[in-house]
Amino acid sequence: MKPHRFSLTFVILSSTAVLLVLTWFLLSLISFKTAENDLLSQKNQEVRILLASFINLYTATLESAGKGSYAGFFAERLSSEKSFAGLTVVDGQSRIVYSLKDKAGTDALLNDVLKSGTDTYRFSARAQEISRYAPVMYRGNVVGAARLTLSLNTEYELLKKSRRIFLAYFVLDFLLLLGFGSYLLSRFIVVPIRRLLAATERIAAGDLPHRVSVPGSAEIAALADSFNKMVESLKKKQNDIQCHVQTLESVNRELQTARQETMRTERMASVGLLAAGTAHEIGTPLAAVMGYTGILLDELQDDAVKSDYLKRIESELERIDRIVRGLLDYARPTPSVFNNVDVVEVLTSTLEMLEEQGALKKIHKSVTILNDLAHVRVDRHQLQQVFTNLFINARDAMPEGGTLSIKAGMEKYLGNPEEVSCKTPGVIMGRRKNDFRGAFNAFFSPENILVKIEISDNGSGIDADCLERIFDPFFTTKEPGHGTGLGLAISARIMDSFNGRITVVSEKFKGSKFTVWLPGIAG
Repeated sequence: MKPHRFSLTFVILSSTAVLLVLTWFLLSLISFKTAENDLLSQKNQEVRILLASFINLYTATLESAGKGSYAGFFAERLSSEKSFAGLTVVDGQSRIVYSLKDKAGTDALLNDVLKSGTDTYRFSARAQEISRYAPVMYRGNVVGAARLTLSLNTEYELLKKSRRIFLAYFVLDFLLLLGFGSYLLSRFIVVPIRRLLAATERIAAGDLPHRVSVPGSAEIAALADSFNKMVESLKKKQNDIQCHVQTLESVNRELQTARQETMRTERMASVGLLAAGTAHEIGTPLAAVMGYTGILLDELQDDAVKSDYLKRIESELERIDRIVRGLLDYARPTPSVFNNVDVVEVLTSTLEMLEEQGALKKIHKSVTILNDLAHVRVDRHQLQQVFTNLFINARDAMPEGGTLSIKAGMEKYLGNPEEVSCKTPGVIMGRRKNDFRGAFNAFFSPENILVKIEISDNGSGIDADCLERIFDPFFTTKEPGHGTGLGLAISARIMDSFNGRITVVSEKFKGSKFTVWLPGIAG
């Protein structure tokens, strides 16, 4: 469970409030104590002056302080004051000679003043009253002592009123400081920190180009600058990592390409050796069997049953012979004779030849020549063999009939044709769609004009799992006895020798499209 944490504003303001309260408490304690001492000192001076004035009037004539005397008149006027609490005068034998509203009588301090002849004072037990003691002097001798007592209630009322005013000013000042402090804190600290926090979340989400610009103090600005520098460093490191990853991916692709090329080369070499050896070992006895079968067919042509058996044997031997010749063509292709060839002429002548043989019955043909095709430098017979294999495969994919579409045109290589994927700009790789890192490599510069021939059918199509293997020798999707799996492998090898390529796009039950790419000859 995530622990609860207070906001920065709350923490700072609460800390400030506590400091303000403590400061006020200390200041009020000191201020109130100082004010109390000042008031008490002032009251003490007031009592001293009043008592001295009374004693001066009293000793002027040494009369009684009764009515009619100056001292008595002064005492009466003094007793009318709200703070007056009592006045007592004693003679040299501590006998009370005058008392006004004073119920305390004589005390030890009066006796001490008589003996010492010095002034003194004291506060009551609860500091509610102050009593001032002074000697009564006549001609340099102590003839008595006087005590004047005043109440301190008025002073304490003033102190209470001062406390209330001080507290009101403190509350007002406290609220103003908190309000203004909250505004300044939010503007110069909290808001910049929140912006930094929001920027941190954006950076964590991957928005490295984002930068922070915040107002505030020098420390906040320095923090924002450090944050931006950190982001720059992260972006640089990310770019470095991406470059390293791309380099590793490139090296990995090259290693994979080299591995696949090595494996394919070894596999093709093994297949070639096996095909050559097999064709040689089978070819010699096969020729002898075919020769004896022909002799028997001539001798037994009057016997209809045996003649039919021999014709079937001869047909199967011819099929074996075609397989052997295909193995020889794949294992030891005949030397090519390159000439400048018109692709349209090869296409039309191949179609005519297959139509004369009845190989394209029930097939509707659609031929489209998009523009004047450039000539290509190839071996005409081998190119015709490629077209023948592709036409026959299209026919076999449409046993109930269908449409064979042939489209030829020119296309300038721009680096990313629809069916062309490049490892590096200007390089087309592979024999089939998405197989661009195999053993086959055909290099075209961006200035090359490509002759593009598309051969499409609306037949049964090819499974996605089979697309990766259809150019491998001896792999076929046809039923046993209807194909050797060498036609597309031989076609791929022929296109390799032409410095061209062949690709395929197919979907099950929707047909296939084979595309032949050949470098055109600039006119």
